[in-house]
Amino acid sequence: MKNFTLMLMLFVAFSGKSQKSVLVPTTFSDKDKALIASVLDSDSELGLLIDKDKARASRFKNMTVDRDSTYYDVELPASFPDGQDGLKKFISQNIVRPKGSKGETVLVRFMVERYGEISKVHVLASSSDPQLSAEAIKVVKKMGSWNPAKIQGIEVASYYVLPIKF
Repeated sequence: MKNFTLMLMLFVAFSGKSQKSVLVPTTFSDKDKALIASVLDSDSELGLLIDKDKARASRFKNMTVDRDSTYYDVELPASFPDGQDGLKKFISQNIVRPKGSKGETVLVRFMVERYGEISKVHVLASSSDPQLSAEAIKVVKKMGSWNPAKIQGIEVASYYVLPIKF
């Protein structure tokens, strides 16, 4: 697998399209893959969500929480103050779509600190247009404070992956 990945990277580097972004699935850490999968999870049936919530709650029941750590998996994820509808509204009002964007999605990962501030914003996945990535980062940085994630009722820093569609 390493040889294939190396060959793919060399092919892209010398193919004349080196300015184009290439995402090789093996470049993501296991934690990033889990975050991406949770964002793109399409199971929306109520029964499945309830079962997932019960399993999630039992996982954190006996956990020792370190307030100074950053968590990938939390009991109650960080949230935008106005909820998901407010987040969609904020993005639609503040995003500037570059000319020629055709429905691409940019995955942006950022940290929501335990006091709600956003930091460490970067793009996990994007199309070949660097303007889309730059615009997605700009919009995330404009968001202001979020409601921090919680484990056992304790506010903790966590990572959040946000898909932004152009």
